[in-house]
Amino acid sequence: MMEKKQYNLVSIIYDDLYLYGKWQLLLLLLVLTSAMLVVLVTYKTRSMIIDREKLVLKKNNLDTEWRSLILEEKILSHHNRIERIAIDKLQMHYSELTQDNTLY
Repeated sequence: MMEKKQYNLVSIIYDDLYLYGKWQLLLLLLVLTSAMLVVLVTYKTRSMIIDREKLVLKKNNLDTEWRSLILEEKILSHHNRIERIAIDKLQMHYSELTQDNTLY
């Protein structure tokens, strides 16, 4: 009777790679490392693009706010407006040049 010999497949693959496939194993590791680095760089690039877009939107909002503040400053510091407030609310008036008014 013939006896069936069982082979350990993991052992055979390991021996084959160790003895004959060192370069193939090294190339496989390099390809996998390269693929992982491509994924990592792609992720970082997308994250940076999203951050840049957020910063651009924030810059645009700040520019709009800055323009509004400049416009408000010009309106509030307009000479006619200040003069009207001084006359109406503070009851200030121009002094006559002929009067000699001295305030202490």
